[in-house]
Amino acid sequence: MSDDDLYGGYNDDDSPFNTENLNYDQQFQQAVAKTSAGRRPPPTGMRGIPTAGFNKQPVMLGKTGVPGTAMKRGIGTASSGGGRPMTAVTGAGFNSSKNMVAGIDPSSSITLTLEPKIESEEEKIKNLEKNVSQLAEESCFASEDNDKQAAMEKAKEAYRKERLIIKQREEKNLTDQTNTELTGFILLNVACQYANAGNHAEGLNIYNILTKNKIFQLSGRLKTNIGNIFFQQKQYLKAIKMYRMALDQIPITNQELKLQIHRNIALSFIKMGQFNDAATNYEIIFKDRPDLKIGFNLLLCYYALGDRNRMKQCFLELLKIPLKIPDDDDYQSHPTDQQANLVLEVTRDDKLRRYERKKKREIEHCIVTAVKLIAPAIDTDFATGYEFCIEQVKMSEYKDLAHDLEIQKAIVYLKAKNFSMAIETLKDFEKRDIKVASSAATNLSFLYYLEKDLQNAHKYADLSLRADKYNPAALTNKGNCYYAESEFERAKHFYEDALKVDASCVEALYNLGLTYSKIGLYEQALDQFFKLHAMQRNNTQIYVKIAEINAKKTDYDQAENWYMQALRAHPKDSELLKCIGNIYDEQGDRSQAFQYYHDAYRFDPSNLQTIEWLGTYYIDSQYPEKAVEYFEKAALGRPSQVKWHLMVASCYRKSGNYAAALEKYKMIHTRFPDNTECLKFLVRICSDLGYTQEAQEFANKLKKAEKMIEVKQARISSSEKRKDFLKGRKISNDSQNKHKSIDQDVPLLQHQESKENSTRMSNSRGGSGRSQKKIDLNTDDTNILENRDEEIQNVQHQNYLGHVPRPQTSKVRKNQAPVTTFDMDAADLLPD
Repeated sequence: MSDDDLYGGYNDDDSPFNTENLNYDQQFQQAVAKTSAGRRPPPTGMRGIPTAGFNKQPVMLGKTGVPGTAMKRGIGTASSGGGRPMTAVTGAGFNSSKNMVAGIDPSSSITLTLEPKIESEEEKIKNLEKNVSQLAEESCFASEDNDKQAAMEKAKEAYRKERLIIKQREEKNLTDQTNTELTGFILLNVACQYANAGNHAEGLNIYNILTKNKIFQLSGRLKTNIGNIFFQQKQYLKAIKMYRMALDQIPITNQELKLQIHRNIALSFIKMGQFNDAATNYEIIFKDRPDLKIGFNLLLCYYALGDRNRMKQCFLELLKIPLKIPDDDDYQSHPTDQQANLVLEVTRDDKLRRYERKKKREIEHCIVTAVKLIAPAIDTDFATGYEFCIEQVKMSEYKDLAHDLEIQKAIVYLKAKNFSMAIETLKDFEKRDIKVASSAATNLSFLYYLEKDLQNAHKYADLSLRADKYNPAALTNKGNCYYAESEFERAKHFYEDALKVDASCVEALYNLGLTYSKIGLYEQALDQFFKLHAMQRNNTQIYVKIAEINAKKTDYDQAENWYMQALRAHPKDSELLKCIGNIYDEQGDRSQAFQYYHDAYRFDPSNLQTIEWLGTYYIDSQYPEKAVEYFEKAALGRPSQVKWHLMVASCYRKSGNYAAALEKYKMIHTRFPDNTECLKFLVRICSDLGYTQEAQEFANKLKKAEKMIEVKQARISSSEKRKDFLKGRKISNDSQNKHKSIDQDVPLLQHQESKENSTRMSNSRGGSGRSQKKIDLNTDDTNILENRDEEIQNVQHQNYLGHVPRPQTSKVRKNQAPVTTFDMDAADLLPD
């Protein structure tokens, strides 16, 4: 063999079956375990594998020589003359014969005899430590999932097992190899779990053990945790003390942790009301690491201190913080690069982009809130302060928020009920950018809708739709205007268009359900409210609307079910109780209805509908004396309504207490002398009691009251006709001046009628010698009509009131009975 031969000498080994190291060859042992060597042969013959000829003598590994298995081609067999040694114990998977399976003859029988590995005491302890560490990690994961009970149990179990390991080490004299890191980890985890579970005393005890033991490092962090426990216990002075001790012990290299401790100190000072000290700590953080939330908290401290100059300066520093979020323009599609468009389609709504949008919304909310907070405080005038903030925002990186701030300014005016300034502010947007103008027009439309100025509400809704026809808020406002005008079909179309643009528009969905209910499409209305219920599970108002629609469909079981769901959320709502009582009343179960109405009265004793139902229930149940209690409370709440007083008197009369009824009727007559119903009851009850003289007096008063009512009605009808006549005359004169060709019959007839009326009036005043006041028919002066009415009031009953027939006057006939009785009963005034 030459020295230059790189591959020489590999076939010089004459012992290919040297098995001394096979017991420790892991791959070989795995290969042997996968074969059928040493296993019991199957009871029947297999195809391609003979059932006879097995060698029952096991082959002992570790001996040299040819194996005792008969194979056509053995594993690594070689002749005595220098064959190539075996290079692999795992077959490549190729079979040269059907009887060969992965190079192993299944007919062979091999028995493996491996010596068991004996673990030392140190290895056993290390395995136990691994189990303890795994339990502590599971406790941490459970705490992260907010499963406090499981976290506490696993932490305690890990602590208990770790104590046993320490005892075992002491028994085996292995204390010099104690794992202090594991002990510190277990104790820290138990302390944290105690603190999370609210067991602050136990947590503090363990933290004190850790801080006093010099073996455990990072005592500064432990002081921070102790300060957090004191903060939760509202012991802010002790918390500040611990935080400052932690600041002293934490090295300057860990600047991030020191800033977080300063933030905790500032929060503690805020809880104590010491805003100056809190501002000092926030200034330290803001100077080193400018952050929007820290700057906003610093601004709040300055606001609490009332320092205008520092508020302005802090607001300006807040606007200097960079946004560090890509604009929407970066996600615009490229006109030519198709590969870039595919990438944009993927990244336009991925998790990172959603996080960026969320972060941007938080920043914008922070800026807008800061402006709304300090605008009234940095100057004597609210408008001046707001203008200062808007101008500074326009010059900053957040200039896109300027338009939103101006709209917020209009909203602030609305909250202050300064509608003129709100309208003026919003109208300034009409000549600006289309998107901003659309938003302002939408707000203006809604504002005019609230003021019930539907004409302007329509106008600005149309302006908003012209600027952006896919604006769901503008479409909803347009539908609201038609809904207020009872044009439900047109309102329905606009609500449907708003939902086509934005299927999650809650306002359009709710209003569409109301519209379907108005036009009688109850099934479609239920569909809309069920969709809304899927979006807002805890909205009780949706429950009530679904129940109302089911009640209109006379599906009282479903209505009761939905009312009950709403009642579970608001068990003391008197309106819900009343609605459920009404459902039972409709079904004829008045006893169950009485229970719910009584509960509604208990929670709201001033509701007149509930009082009326309960009073009527007692009257129908032949207990009028109990109904008096409810009607008296109604009369006490509405003393100017004669209805409740009459019901009280009627209940007295039905219960047989005529004296109390007579007194009550007299009291009613004193307060309402022109009420004819009271006089009728007085005449009847006086007749029943035999008070003839009083009955006659009340009968005369009743006649006079009826006369006054007739005269008043005649006066009202005459006045209305005169107003219509004068208005028509004025319109006709205006039309004559503009259009000469218009037919003159109607004005002429009206003029002739006025002549006849004036002639009648002069004849009715014949012999008086008074000059008649001339009325200009071409004027629409209501003062003339009022003076004319005053003159008519002074005329005696025998005169005519214009062209209205003279009311009949009654005379007492000689043969007339002295007392007039009436068939009307007080129960007619009671509700059905």
